[in-house]
Amino acid sequence: QFLLGESDLGQNRAKASQRALAELNPHVVVETHSGELSEAFLASFQVVVLTESPLEEQLRIGNFCHAQGICFIVADTKGLAGQLFCDFGEHFVIDDPAEGDPVSATVQHISQGNPGVVTCMGTEDFQDGDLVTFSGVQGMTELNGQEPVPVRVLDTSRLEISDTSSFSPYRCGGLVSRVQQPEECSHEPLCQALEEPKIKVANPEDEPRSRSLHTAFQALHAFRREQGRLPRPRAPADAERVLELARSLSPQGPLDEDIVRAFASVSAGGLCPVAAVVGALAAQEVLK
Repeated sequence: QFLLGESDLGQNRAKASQRALAELNPHVVVETHSGELSEAFLASFQVVVLTESPLEEQLRIGNFCHAQGICFIVADTKGLAGQLFCDFGEHFVIDDPAEGDPVSATVQHISQGNPGVVTCMGTEDFQDGDLVTFSGVQGMTELNGQEPVPVRVLDTSRLEISDTSSFSPYRCGGLVSRVQQPEECSHEPLCQALEEPKIKVANPEDEPRSRSLHTAFQALHAFRREQGRLPRPRAPADAERVLELARSLSPQGPLDEDIVRAFASVSAGGLCPVAAVVGALAAQEVLK
């Protein structure tokens, strides 16, 4: 924990960190709370983030937040592994759902007619119903800055737009750009996500490892309930018990037992660089 020193040993971490945190941004009020995380206390927040929280507490608070429309995030690290869960409620609007650069094409000609036809360099990335705007058009300047209009794709070089018969004749230039439409999505509560985990990885070869770590985190919660502590570092007996608990959870797909053992062996330790990475990802989700 970057904000603590040896003089803070034995103190409440939130209280010991409060002053240094508050100095990071004088425009933000940083307060501490060392009491119970009651529903009355949580109800005043837009976003709740839990870390190093028992699974039972995660489920209780997650269910409450989902029912109240409060965004809920779980962020945690154990050794070299980390986990992040987000529940932004039943109706979360994504203003910019597409990744990468916006779709646009260079205009070559725009006809005067009802409907008008735009000839441009490649329409492969446009679809019927897309909303577009125009910029830099010379001659038919009425299109510049106009509210987004729907298009229909005629072929690989032509788009059909609204009535342009009353506009000035097109002369040259211009860019037609697709407008990103907000997208609404629904998030599952933690209790449901744990029952049917949907794990997506860029490389399919990484999926068994990701599923094994997901199961290992659940097994670690079970071990803590059973033993009242985390596994001791490099203790084979504790690691084997975590593995037994992981097997009993009936994970979807094969379980990488070496990964579970290694995870259990170092789960009692917290590493600042790993916490910084997972914390940064969680912070981005909070800003959303």
